[in-house]
Amino acid sequence: MLTAVKVFMRKLTPLATAMLVAFSGNVLSDNNTSILTQVGSGNLANADQVDPTTQNNLIVQTQVGTANDSVASQVTGTSSSVATHLQTGELNVATSSQADNTHLSVISINQTGSSNDASIEQDGAITSTAIINQAGTMNEADIDQEDEPILSVAIINQVGVMNVAEIDYDGGVASSIASINQIGEMNEAFIEHDDAIASTALIYQTGTLNEAEIEQEGGPVVASIATINQLGSMNEAEAIQEETTLSSIFVNQVGSMNEAEASQEEVNASSIFLNQVGSMNEAEVSQEDVNASSIFFNQVGSMNVGEVSQPEEVNASSIFFNQVGSMNEADVSQEEVNASNIFFNQVGSMNEAGVGQEDEVTASSIFVNQFGSMNGTAVFQEGATLSSIFVNQFGSMNVVEGGQEDGVTASSIFVSQVGSMNEAGVGQEDGVTASSIFVNQVGSMNEAGVGQEDGVTASSIFVNQVGSMNEAGVVQAGATLSTAMISQVGSGNSYITTQTGVGQTSIVVQIGSGNMGSIMQ
Repeated sequence: MLTAVKVFMRKLTPLATAMLVAFSGNVLSDNNTSILTQVGSGNLANADQVDPTTQNNLIVQTQVGTANDSVASQVTGTSSSVATHLQTGELNVATSSQADNTHLSVISINQTGSSNDASIEQDGAITSTAIINQAGTMNEADIDQEDEPILSVAIINQVGVMNVAEIDYDGGVASSIASINQIGEMNEAFIEHDDAIASTALIYQTGTLNEAEIEQEGGPVVASIATINQLGSMNEAEAIQEETTLSSIFVNQVGSMNEAEASQEEVNASSIFLNQVGSMNEAEVSQEDVNASSIFFNQVGSMNVGEVSQPEEVNASSIFFNQVGSMNEADVSQEEVNASNIFFNQVGSMNEAGVGQEDEVTASSIFVNQFGSMNGTAVFQEGATLSSIFVNQFGSMNVVEGGQEDGVTASSIFVSQVGSMNEAGVGQEDGVTASSIFVNQVGSMNEAGVGQEDGVTASSIFVNQVGSMNEAGVVQAGATLSTAMISQVGSGNSYITTQTGVGQTSIVVQIGSGNMGSIMQ
């Protein structure tokens, strides 16, 4: 026999039943439990678990339908609490908050459908976890962990098109992880860490026309990591770290027509790693105010563009740049440089490179290596002391221009070209003391133009050519106690040596037939 209560419950509509359960969830005592289920559209579920002494609480809310709204709050003294939302349908909204003394807490929101909105806020989050899963299109997810989140985790997973995900850590982040994973097209992901210590930000995107951005700033960034991984084409990635110590940025893109930007400011013992595989990609990497730090840059493919710089007070730091493919472009620079190096490598044909160290370069070096044909490189150092340039080219029809200027002391340029129809133009200018240029060419129909000008003292030029129909031109202008030496082995070679100044020496050796030369002093 049915009781009166059971008969009454049978007569209730599903919406009325859901509302009955919903209103039963507002509780103000210890160890609260609030469970709600709604089927239909336009429903509202609001569960509050608030002070005094809220502990070990559970909120579970399930909604199936369209345009539903689910709100769950656990505020003040919340400990070991769980808030779970599950929504299926479209135009749904789920909001959860845990605030004040939140410990060992978990919030999870799962939404399936389109145009849904999920938001989680945790204040004072210690060993807390926030998770949002969304499947569909045009969904939005937002996680906020504030007031010195420690040992906390924020995760957003989205599958679909035109989704937006954002994770924000404010007020000092320690030993925490933020992760966004998106699969689909035209998605956006953003992570911000303020004042981050030993924390990690991760964005993974698979698809096309996606955008990813990570910012770790607003205070010292110490022992922290920012990682962006994108698989697909026409994606954009940006990672920023400020006041950076013992921290790293990793950006990886596989596909074509992608763009990447990574930067670190006020950098100490930190690194940037950028890798692009594909064609027509563009990347820009920079470190400013740099000490004992490095940039590792790699592009594989054709028609890629890479720009890497360490401007403003670069000390004991390095750039490692590698491009493999054809018709690539590269620009690499360091400014105000001390005891620092650039290592540059290109493999392929019709590549272009500009490599430089500027503004008072001390005890620093540039190493350039190119394999292939029709490559061009321009290498320079300004205000160079105890510094060197090394250029090596293998192939034909390559061009190198190298220079040291504005007060060059005890510094050197070394150029080696192996192949035919190569060109080398190398110079040292404006106050050159105890410095040297070495040019070596092996092959035929090569050209070398080498000069030291404007106040050259106790300096030297050495040119060596092995092959036929090579040409060498050497100039030392306004030189004192300096030497020019040319060696040519082969036939049909020619040279011209011009020296002006006091106490100059010119030495020429030609081995072969039909060679010509002239010396003017």
